[in-house]
Amino acid sequence: MSNQKESKFHAKLIYFIVFVLFFKLVYVIITSIIYGSLMDFIWAFIILVVVFFVTSVLINALFDNSSKGSFGGGSSTVGESQFQTLMNRYEKLCDDFIEKKQYKKAAYIQMKLLRNPYRAANILKEGHLYNEAARVYLKRCHSKEDAAECYEMARSYTKSIKLYSELEMNEKVGDIYTKLKDTKKAQHHYQIVVDDYKLNYQYVKAALICRKKMNDTNTANELLIKGWKDQKDPVNCANNFFANYNNQASLQTVLANFKKEMVNNRNEYNFLKVLKLEYNRDIAPKEDIQEMAYELISKNNNNSEVLSLLKHFVNDDSQLQTDMIRHRRSIVKKFTR
Repeated sequence: MSNQKESKFHAKLIYFIVFVLFFKLVYVIITSIIYGSLMDFIWAFIILVVVFFVTSVLINALFDNSSKGSFGGGSSTVGESQFQTLMNRYEKLCDDFIEKKQYKKAAYIQMKLLRNPYRAANILKEGHLYNEAARVYLKRCHSKEDAAECYEMARSYTKSIKLYSELEMNEKVGDIYTKLKDTKKAQHHYQIVVDDYKLNYQYVKAALICRKKMNDTNTANELLIKGWKDQKDPVNCANNFFANYNNQASLQTVLANFKKEMVNNRNEYNFLKVLKLEYNRDIAPKEDIQEMAYELISKNNNNSEVLSLLKHFVNDDSQLQTDMIRHRRSIVKKFTR
């Protein structure tokens, strides 16, 4: 019954198309008579016949396929196991091409047959085909960062800068301008990064950009001192500040000055944590650091957290008591002079 209804619908559809094309033909005839163009009429007639023929074929094919599908029970579809076998073969073929260093062919399989553009881009990148990889990352994976990285590796710096700029990755833009020896533009983009870090009180990160990429140690130190004073990651700020001093004499001087000018009751515990890290440096003036630590620990001997730091400033537990006694005597002498 359903087949009979389908057949009637098929016939009606054909009649409808014939009806539409008939009116179109009448319109063409009238137009040709008015304008007196026989060739236009002939060409229009031929086109209409072709359109009718192609449309009829497509409709017949459509209905034939639907009829077969209704009786075939899904026999035209590939089973899951067969599909997986096919995918495995493609993967194996891809691996074979990679082993032979035929990266474009391997990428083609991933892109067209396995529908995995990200894997295709990775294969091209692995094969040092950076421009090709960048295009796939950009067009098919919509990953500007990966594309920018590949363009950078391909030394297509203009394209890389454009993408990094769109992503507001100013440090990367600055790095590329540094490679191009365009110091002015590099400094401009690095400064944007520094300003962003300052707004978020990330003084250590801002200082590292200044020191390592802008070669501006003075500004780096100013930022680290500000971080210490404002209590924004103060211990890391102080240790990074002292890291700028690479010999024992200069470190000894700056530690003494820092303690004198920057340490108060509110930040003594933090300064002890700074001293703990500085004490382990190869160039550390260990005796000076021990004296500073003992002084602060003695001053805050009721604070268990402070006392717990004492062990970091002695070589072994056996001399701990001796050092404390020696330090207390030196304090007494200072006050009895």
